[in-house]
Amino acid sequence: MHRLFEFIRRIYVFVIFLLLEGIALYTYATSSPYTEAKILARTTATGAAISGAVTDVGHFFSLTSENRKLTDRIAELSAELAAVETSHTEASRVDTLQGHFKYHSARVVSMTTNRKENNIILDRGSVDGITKDMGVITPNNELVGYVVSCSEHYSVVQSLLNINFRTGGKLVDNGNVCFISWSAKSKYHVDANDLNVYSEPQVGMAVEVQSERLPEGVLVGHIDSFELNNMQSAYNATITIAAKMGSLANVLVVENTRGRELDELLK
Repeated sequence: MHRLFEFIRRIYVFVIFLLLEGIALYTYATSSPYTEAKILARTTATGAAISGAVTDVGHFFSLTSENRKLTDRIAELSAELAAVETSHTEASRVDTLQGHFKYHSARVVSMTTNRKENNIILDRGSVDGITKDMGVITPNNELVGYVVSCSEHYSVVQSLLNINFRTGGKLVDNGNVCFISWSAKSKYHVDANDLNVYSEPQVGMAVEVQSERLPEGVLVGHIDSFELNNMQSAYNATITIAAKMGSLANVLVVENTRGRELDELLK
């Protein structure tokens, strides 16, 4: 009891100050309609600011799930577009592989970019319809790599940044083909080799994938530099990779629904 009185004795001046301050503020706040309106406006603005901050924090922590939903929707729309293209080509009797692709959304579980053989792990596997050799792209239609192995629930993707990576490419402006690989010199660039001497490459020219595993229009990147090879028979170019390989979160796995037919034909 003595300690309680001692505590009250120490803080009673501060308590009286707070009480008087509260009375003064209340008196001021109710002194006129103008003052009441000003205080109400300020209180409302403060409450709105706090509410907005709380909402922003909530949105930040829900970004992962929202991004996944957006990737799923992109996969659905890509599949619908492919179906429309198929219908159109069948109606016009023009044979094409462009409309025979199915898209599966996936999330990147882990990845590396600082090794010579970089791979990406996805949270989709054989039970989700993923198989070896499927192409992997970003939601922005940029090349990431190809699936090299699967378990039931996970897939391993051979990244663009892998010295064993190989795929075909072509210059968007003139259709000249090339051979895409990675020399491990930079994690921001890949190499385009064997460009025809008449292809007339230019800095900034877009390079797309040319492969039966992916539809047309998948971007590899843009030419950063080029030179003739030692035999002066073809150009070799350095391409700045379009996909942001170090910050991948959600991707699309692309299935060619006629892939087995092609495999059997090639055999």
